[in-house]
Amino acid sequence: MILERSVEAGFSGRPLETYRAKRQCIGRQLSTSTQAYSLFGSAKDSKCPVARLVNGGRPAEAFIEEGQALSTEDGRRFEANEYNYAPFTAPSYQSRYKMTMGLQPLNPTEWVEIDEYYEEEMALRRDIIRDKRDIVIASQPEAADANRELLDMLAEFLPKRFPDRFSRVNNLLVNHSTKEEWDLSDTSLDPLEVSALLVQEDLCLMKVDEAGVLRFVSGAVLFPQRWSLLQKLGMDMHRIHEPVPLYAGEIQRPVDGFMMRLSEGKPFWRANWTITDNPVLFQPLEEDVILRAVGGDNVNLDWMADQGPVTKENAGLRLSTRCERETLSRFPKSRAILFTIRTHLRNLDHYAQHPERAFELARALRNLHPDVKRYKTIAAFESQALEFLDDVAEKNRAVVPEPEPVTSIH
Repeated sequence: MILERSVEAGFSGRPLETYRAKRQCIGRQLSTSTQAYSLFGSAKDSKCPVARLVNGGRPAEAFIEEGQALSTEDGRRFEANEYNYAPFTAPSYQSRYKMTMGLQPLNPTEWVEIDEYYEEEMALRRDIIRDKRDIVIASQPEAADANRELLDMLAEFLPKRFPDRFSRVNNLLVNHSTKEEWDLSDTSLDPLEVSALLVQEDLCLMKVDEAGVLRFVSGAVLFPQRWSLLQKLGMDMHRIHEPVPLYAGEIQRPVDGFMMRLSEGKPFWRANWTITDNPVLFQPLEEDVILRAVGGDNVNLDWMADQGPVTKENAGLRLSTRCERETLSRFPKSRAILFTIRTHLRNLDHYAQHPERAFELARALRNLHPDVKRYKTIAAFESQALEFLDDVAEKNRAVVPEPEPVTSIH
């Protein structure tokens, strides 16, 4: 059962349509010409990096749930896929916890994801931009060329990768899903805002300054997971991640080295996860709250306090996994680095149908470093989540292979 998402904290808990599961590799063969993806290199045969990470490095297929295509009045049919990421199954979570970058090469054709939530989430993004634009879209002057390059790349990529949803004739870009269109030659357009209205991903741009320091210079962050765009803008990588436990000691140097070596046409991706008691996609949070959590405060935002406490009995509906699929790519002209964030929410009841995943999620939660649990604001309901997941795994006698050694691209 999938949670209904909305801008406000209201939550109806309604189930969306159940989709039949189809096993296939995300790096599937596409009939579209590889010329469509020239900006990100050639669309070579993929070894399905999703399968490697989602299944914890084991040789098993990744799940893509395929549902009924959405038909429109003008005869168009939109694909309706759902991506089931489960980064908590990775070896770094299934044994003694070790923070890793967890990067995998990205098939260029999968730079952007569009799934069955596209129309719902794009409507939500329009509402957020209308009501909260000043805190979700921000850019520094030196990012102007990168912002424009981002829009140009999307305007070339989307009609070729998703021709059922997008078309382009000369400078006119049309989104057939939302019935919006843009004249790309219009100099009054904000390229960052238009980009945010084209895709479900949040978009962050980084550039090297005159001192040779990589900084966060531009962002359209409509679905933040408890952080603030305005607070992070202008920071370097070290300062951005300063609240993250273990980051400085374990992966700061590998991250810095990777970012400087990242090449045009060779994008990468990773995924992370948390458990949340809030199914709302828009969750900004000031850094001082996170720092209090890391410092030992039992932070519970308690946004559903009027519905009573989280218990083992209601944890399936009240708690959700929030998985973020993130990509990194280097732009050819501005040399900026684009960091995208695509958020996937599933309530814990979903794992009742996948008891092996429930077992792995519980094991990952137990293996997390205590400071990381506090940083992820899981501590307030950890015991209830574990009781629920353990019960699911036990009742279904989940059998899970032993975790493999941790491997990661540094």
